[in-house]
Amino acid sequence: MKRPGTGPEMEALVRQVREAAAQEAERVLREAARRIEADASAWAQVEQAVRDGVHRIGATILETALKTLGNGYERSVLPCACGGGQKYVSDRERRVVSLVGEVRLRRAYYWCPKCKASRIPLDERLGVAATDFSPGVQQAVALLGAQQPFAQGRRLLGELAGLWISQRSHRQVSERLGREAPPPKPLAKASGPVEDLYLLADGAMAPTRQGWREVKVGVAFAGRAGSDGEPQRLTTCYFAGILPAEEFGWRWYALAERLGRERARRIIVLGDGAAWIWNLADLHFPGAVQIVDWYHALERLWTVAHAVWGEEHPAAGHWISSLRKHLGNGHIARILERLGQLPARGKDARNTVREAIGYFTHNAERMRYRRFRRQGLFIGSGVVESGCKHIIGQRLKGSGMRWSLEGLHNILSLRLAVLYGPWPPPAKVAA
Repeated sequence: MKRPGTGPEMEALVRQVREAAAQEAERVLREAARRIEADASAWAQVEQAVRDGVHRIGATILETALKTLGNGYERSVLPCACGGGQKYVSDRERRVVSLVGEVRLRRAYYWCPKCKASRIPLDERLGVAATDFSPGVQQAVALLGAQQPFAQGRRLLGELAGLWISQRSHRQVSERLGREAPPPKPLAKASGPVEDLYLLADGAMAPTRQGWREVKVGVAFAGRAGSDGEPQRLTTCYFAGILPAEEFGWRWYALAERLGRERARRIIVLGDGAAWIWNLADLHFPGAVQIVDWYHALERLWTVAHAVWGEEHPAAGHWISSLRKHLGNGHIARILERLGQLPARGKDARNTVREAIGYFTHNAERMRYRRFRRQGLFIGSGVVESGCKHIIGQRLKGSGMRWSLEGLHNILSLRLAVLYGPWPPPAKVAA
């Protein structure tokens, strides 16, 4: 099939589209003027009608532009994976939903009589071999699927773009693009010398059909001391998944490699005090500076105060105020002394105090906050904390949600790609 991309054939297509667009524009204009004149308050409805008319013109332009590719015919027989040959059978027509409406494609169809496999090269080239939606529609659907429940995303796309697609299609497209999504890249390239590499880890629970499962989130970012002595965060990378600790550790290590683990002057591991984090840090980053997040340490003291006095009693706040400076200065021995003096009455209160004593005893060297601040280091793990809420909480823990493990993994990957790039994914170059 000859491709009408240049010369007289192209000029004929231009004239054809120009005439069709002029006719549609005139029809839309007359109808819009009639409705506005009859009822000025119908402006919103007229806007939608004009939008739909513009889409019809756009669909004509897009469909005509696609015709310049021809039908994708290559030769009479193409090699087949089975060792046989896929023979050209005929041209087949289909409709594809684009951002401006349906467009028709005429494509060469190949079929292998040996293994019964079929192939349509033009569909493969255009990225619509396994879908009824154009690449633009797929990206729009996936963008919404990463941010909103599928029913809400469907309504937003319909109301704002006039493109109504089933909720099931929203889910299928989103999960497929999530499955194919590349891993997030650093937000920005670090400029100047990078002194420190920070590694953070945390977890958040997500609902699945097999019950609540922990999604672990790993973060790595480059940092350095600013001109004012305060630490600055530079290049940042994320990953997340329902992962056993061992697999998480290796992915954490790979993330650190991407950000230049060997070139970093210092490696700092920040966590909430969970044993699995420090075990992985000892395994993969021996010699790293280990820091318990300041806010988790303070929260542990508040838990003790509420267990001993109750949440409303003023004595709880007074006790915290008297210990806050000790914590900030890293005087953990004084905190342990004060914990041992508490008038804990009742089994639950005594257990809470005993657990806190173990927590502060075990993590004392990781709570030298005054020393860490003087060294120009971050002492808070807010990056991974907010990551858990933003990546998981805002999309994967909605009311009534129960994910399959595969679906959760796919939408998680998609959300990471949308939030932290690259999105949209790089275009594939046709062979």
